[in-house]
Amino acid sequence: MEKKRKTVCQLRKAAGIYWLLHMDQAGPAYKHPVPLNESGARIWQMLEQHRKPEQIARAFAQEYEISYEDATADIRQFLEELKKQGIETDAEEAAKDQGDS
Repeated sequence: MEKKRKTVCQLRKAAGIYWLLHMDQAGPAYKHPVPLNESGARIWQMLEQHRKPEQIARAFAQEYEISYEDATADIRQFLEELKKQGIETDAEEAAKDQGDS
């Protein structure tokens, strides 16, 4: 089975807002940048560091003093929202596998 290539995006901050920019666009089908809040930008940065969803959830649970389960659900929802925006990540499969456990 061929592994799907992850979407190439870069995180930028402009006018006080974080944006995920699609960098692998070709032709006239323009993909709009995806705005992120501070938490979303932090999750993206951790994904770029090849951190697994469960590692990110642990960090968020500790930092925001929420349960690991709530943090895991938030990370999973973030990954699902990225997918709806056409942004595939390496963590997506890991999150799916984690949900099947």
